[in-house]
Amino acid sequence: MTDDIRGLKGRVVTFELLPDAPGAPSVTGRVLGMIEAADGLVVTVEPNGAPGKRLTVHHQHIVSATPA
Repeated sequence: MTDDIRGLKGRVVTFELLPDAPGAPSVTGRVLGMIEAADGLVVTVEPNGAPGKRLTVHHQHIVSATPA
């Protein structure tokens, strides 16, 4: 799934998240970038309706990712 997520950089995406994830149960926004952290891929999203706000989500918390 991480390869699929990497391909979404710059796109507006809806992420369905696990209940304990920041932004749960879902977040829709532009994927700004990714960081390869020691514990896996971390995705940075600018949520729709919140210009300038940043939300980071570890890939382990992402259930699905759908281009919006």
